[in-house]
Amino acid sequence: MTDHTLYKVDDDLFLTMLNPPIEGYDHFLSSWIYRGDITFLVDTGPSVTAGGLVAALESLGINRLDYILLTHVHIDHAGAVGDIAVLFPEATIVCHSRGIPHLVDPTALEEGSLKVLGETAEKYGPIRAVSEKRLVAAEGFMSNTVMPFPAPGHSAHHVCYQTNRYFFVGEACGACFPGTMGPSYMRPATPAPFYLDVALQTLEDIAEMKPERLCFAHFGCYGDAGQLLSRHLAQLRLWESVVNREIGRGTKGMDLELNVLKTLLEHDPLMHPFLDMQGALRHRELFFIQNSIKGFLSNASRTASC
Repeated sequence: MTDHTLYKVDDDLFLTMLNPPIEGYDHFLSSWIYRGDITFLVDTGPSVTAGGLVAALESLGINRLDYILLTHVHIDHAGAVGDIAVLFPEATIVCHSRGIPHLVDPTALEEGSLKVLGETAEKYGPIRAVSEKRLVAAEGFMSNTVMPFPAPGHSAHHVCYQTNRYFFVGEACGACFPGTMGPSYMRPATPAPFYLDVALQTLEDIAEMKPERLCFAHFGCYGDAGQLLSRHLAQLRLWESVVNREIGRGTKGMDLELNVLKTLLEHDPLMHPFLDMQGALRHRELFFIQNSIKGFLSNASRTASC
């Protein structure tokens, strides 16, 4: 397995699949490379795949970056930013203001990643600190080519980025993986703490922008943006109803999570391709599905106590 795979989406846009040495994690992590009147990255992946990202940039003849744009600072999206920043000292690094302290001092970010991801976080590699002078808060960032779009839901510090043709959605619209006829498998990316009302509002706000093409972090670029957003909105509402129904039956603990999972796999058509997954791929996706269910359970618990 090579450490990266480069796909040309259009003359100005390339998708770099970053393949860490973790079984089942090929074609999962990605970075977007835009080469036009300015050149920028959207997300860097973890540090273990920094060499692959650099190789992809070199293969495109890119030796200068105007911007490194981070949708959020989770380790699989921003873990390599310090490594890439050293090689491209002219690049301005943009992320939500709440993410800046975690890039200046990654200690808490690394500890949190280990708590949630365990051995996978170790394999993603360490996070190199970034000088605060290099960092610009997305809330105050201005460019004629690309604009930030606040998009809380997956995380409170999540930001999307919009050009005239592309909307880099990060994980604001979950994860979407292509089939032979377009996107065939779609799941939420809703780790706890999760606020469903915030996530739904974000998706509605994105839909109002009428984006031409959605570029996912996990992964691919799709032209049926409105339809995809509608599907995911419906999916989130379905997950909410399944969780609430199971809680209403008095189910608790592991039985609650297992019953919710079973019901979702039966009744969510966007999840059906999971049933055909095998081996390490199935293990990977099961972890993230369960993590997203925990997010919905945290949301239900909070709203019930209000």
